[in-house]
Amino acid sequence: MIILTGARGVVGWPLSQRLRAEARPFKAVSREAFKQESENLVCWDLHCAMSPEQAAELTAATTLIHCAPIWLLSARITDFITLGVRRVIVFSSTSVQSKQTSSDASEQALVAQLADAEQTLEQVCHDAGVKLTIFRPSMIYGYGRDQNVFKIASVIRRFGFMLLVGNADGLRQPVHADDLVDACLAVLESPSTYGKTYTLAGAERLSYRAMVERIFNGLGKPVRLYRLPLSLFRALLWTASKLTRFNYTPEMANRMNQDLVYDYQAAVEDFAYQPQTFLAKPQRDLPEEAA
Repeated sequence: MIILTGARGVVGWPLSQRLRAEARPFKAVSREAFKQESENLVCWDLHCAMSPEQAAELTAATTLIHCAPIWLLSARITDFITLGVRRVIVFSSTSVQSKQTSSDASEQALVAQLADAEQTLEQVCHDAGVKLTIFRPSMIYGYGRDQNVFKIASVIRRFGFMLLVGNADGLRQPVHADDLVDACLAVLESPSTYGKTYTLAGAERLSYRAMVERIFNGLGKPVRLYRLPLSLFRALLWTASKLTRFNYTPEMANRMNQDLVYDYQAAVEDFAYQPQTFLAKPQRDLPEEAA
């Protein structure tokens, strides 16, 4: 049996749908109950140790696919090993690479948190004989459940335009959640992937500007882009952070003109990873409301 954590998330949700469609036995773990998973849901906040009742519901599991934040698993990995889990697939992030040189303290803290969690899992799993595979995806999108492409689409829907910094020519490789679902299932019983870390990115390298233009096209709206100097754009983001829940860092503005692209050839060679082109199905991925 498979344990799926982060079952409501951008990857966890489509993965749960796939597991069900393929009649694979699994238990979905989430902090809160949700209607898509009622029969096989285990409510467990991974900030807390596993209770005897939760353990009883998960005792038949041998595999864990962790789609929640990786640092939650590094604190709970021994709980899963005690259950009998011997195969672990976990999602980290390319941020551990791309934000290493960030000047923002919060982003530096994130990089340290990701790297520490990866190292802890590698050591604990190695010592326990657990087969670990770590995925580092780039910008994830899909089904209106993400905070990347769907957030840009929401701004376009509301205002009819998008603000860019300078030429916004930094390259991006958005990766669809379904490609990550495929990767999970492809490596489940693949010994060549044990003990390895893979970067997973989308098939296309698009400038930030081109990515936004494609979102306009996917929404069926005329492309309206306005270029601002970096200083003014930063001021607008700062103001938004004070008036809304938007979390602003100065690096967000800088990165529109920075390349964030990755080599995923190792995944191609080891498990035939074949990501799709960006926004191939806009109606699927740009719904009116967040899923």
